[in-house]
Order: sequence, then C-alpha cells, then structure tokens
Amino acid sequence: MDPYHVALFIHIVTLIVAVYATAVTKVAVGRRGIARTVGDALDWHGILMSTSKLFPVCLAAFTITGAYMLSFARPSVWSSGFVVAGLTGVVLLLASGVFLAVKGKALQQVLEGIAQRGLDQPAPKLMPPPIVAALPAINTGVAVGVVFDMVTKPSSIPLALMVVVFGILLGATAYLRRPTPLGDVVSARVQADSQTM
Repeated sequence: MDPYHVALFIHIVTLIVAVYATAVTKVAVGRRGIARTVGDALDWHGILMSTSKLFPVCLAAFTITGAYMLSFARPSVWSSGFVVAGLTGVVLLLASGVFLAVKGKALQQVLEGIAQRGLDQPAPKLMPPPIVAALPAINTGVAVGVVFDMVTKPSSIPLALMVVVFGILLGATAYLRRPTPLGDVVSARVQADSQTM
C-alpha cells in the first residue's frame, strides 16, 4: 500500500459519499414538500441541512486528493483540459452550495417562525424559486461532466469544459422534464378555479 493509492481510494470514497448525500437530500426535499405539519417540515429540513454539510467536505477531499495524485505527474498536467474542467466544476459546485445554504437558512427561519405558534401548525406550501429547484439537478450534471472528464482525461481545455457544459444542460433538461409534483397540480387547479369564478 502506497500513499498514491490511499489518495485514490479517498478520492473515490468522496464520490460515493457525495452520491449518498445527494440521495438523502433529494428524499428530504421531497418529504419536506409533502409534510403536513411545520414540525415535520422542520425535521426534514434539518436532515437536509445537516446532510448538505457533507458536500463541502467532499469537494475539499476530492480536490486535495486529486492535487496530491497530480503531483506525481509532469507539471504541465495542471494546464490540461481535465484538470481545468475539474477545478471549474469544484468552483461551480461550491458557489451553488453556498447559494443553496443561504436559501436553506432563510427557509429554516421562516419555518421556525411558524413553529413558534406550535409544531402542529399546518406546513406552508413550499414553492421554491425556479433556480433553487433546478440547482440540485444542475449540480448533478456538473458532477457527471467532471467525472467523465476525469476518466477520459481530455487534454483540450475547450473540449473538457464543453463536457461540463453538456452536464449542466443535461441536469437542466432533467429538471425541466421532471414530473409535476401533486402540490403544483393542486395549486394550479385552485388558481384556475378561482379565476373562472
């Protein structure tokens, strides 16, 4: 066992942990959206917020272990396409994570304000802004693009960045093609009924 392979192991484990965290956060968002009471919504939001703290740790571990493994290569590797695309992906994911964390803390304050009147209060119908709803799918697309670049290792920077852009477009398309949640259908029907009266 040598340090390079230990770093490679940690590098791969960070991807596995990020996939786990993604799955848990997606479930928590879905359950929070259908919570009947503000107490339940706060519980699911708490799971979402605590699990999302794994993402910056994964990004840091992924970057540090990747940099360590690259230290064994020729110095010019730092200007290759897959490295530039990987670092670009890390910056995009970190910026997105900070934005979502700020929005998540604001929502937590709203839910806690409602909970002061009792945890059994009805949960508010949550309709996040489109960018907040789309970013998790886009982030998955960025991650898939970076992983593809890491495996294929294109030397061309434009080509490697195009793979990341393709991942972003793939994530955005997945978001746009998602099934309409039942809550959206009900609120759309209520709005349509109120306009016809």
